[in-house]
Amino acid sequence: MGRSYPVRVLGTGAYLPRRKVMSTALDAEHGRPPGTAQARSGVRQRHWADASETSSRMAAAAVRDALTAAGLGPADLDAVIAASVVPEQPMPTNAVLTLRELGMDSRCGDGVEGFDVNASCLGFLTAFELATLGIAAGRWDTVAVVATEIASKALNHRDVESSALFGDGAAAAILGRAPDGDADPQVLSLRFETWSDGADLCQVAGGGTRWNVVTPPPDPRAYLFAMDGLGIMKLAAGTLPAFLSKVLAQAGTTLADIDVIVPHQVSHLGLRYLRERLGAPAEKVVDLLETHGNQVSASLPTALHAAVASGRLRRGDTALLLGSAAGLSIGAAVLRF
Repeated sequence: MGRSYPVRVLGTGAYLPRRKVMSTALDAEHGRPPGTAQARSGVRQRHWADASETSSRMAAAAVRDALTAAGLGPADLDAVIAASVVPEQPMPTNAVLTLRELGMDSRCGDGVEGFDVNASCLGFLTAFELATLGIAAGRWDTVAVVATEIASKALNHRDVESSALFGDGAAAAILGRAPDGDADPQVLSLRFETWSDGADLCQVAGGGTRWNVVTPPPDPRAYLFAMDGLGIMKLAAGTLPAFLSKVLAQAGTTLADIDVIVPHQVSHLGLRYLRERLGAPAEKVVDLLETHGNQVSASLPTALHAAVASGRLRRGDTALLLGSAAGLSIGAAVLRF
């Protein structure tokens, strides 16, 4: 059994953009037979942000929601860690822009630490790990971890499978110190692994230092999202079983002891594989894909919030948070909630 951390989730929150986009509407817009988008993606509807719903505004709304659930306010925060694959702008960070939306500026007295994390779809879980370690080490008492994504800005609608898969949104969790007792809420284990042979399977090749407005790519579609879904599935299937065994052993628990599984909403095939591989009944796995799509790094915390808000995840329950990301990377946390 590995080390556990006296850190608990104090509250969760989420924000969904106002615009609901049905798969039937996407089929009509792109001249496809009705039912094509949902059949290929497993998504019936998703929410896409409008021009007024920026990454930082969505993040701030999710943080406010989580703070309310925790019975706290922005002034109670020691740090804000923001996760996203593509930020609102290259600089300053989403965390800075989110703090501004929250009204946290020099007039508030002591400054709040704020920084970004980019770990692709594992961004929230990576930020969760950093917050957990910081709180356990005594650096912070209360941290907001927020993921915010507008995936709809970089979709290639010639690729039905990927373009119909994604939704926008933001979700947050407030983490704080917990009593250090065996029966108290705590983070039981954290684990991350990366296999770089999957680096080309899921990417946005343009927009960085390689290809940009100064050095344009040979094909402008390099600025759009591209993935090899089957290749990702094959690599994940070869690495997930051993990874799960290690993270559960570190937590001193088994799959049978897990009350709720909160996965990244990777795809309908990915979620089906996960259920079959884990042998978990459907009611144990939080699945929002049909109504939310894959919200990139915001998927997992949105699913976590849904589990808490619906009462599926209650105090004293044991939860497995599990995600994957471009790379290929896999990450997990086991919590006594």
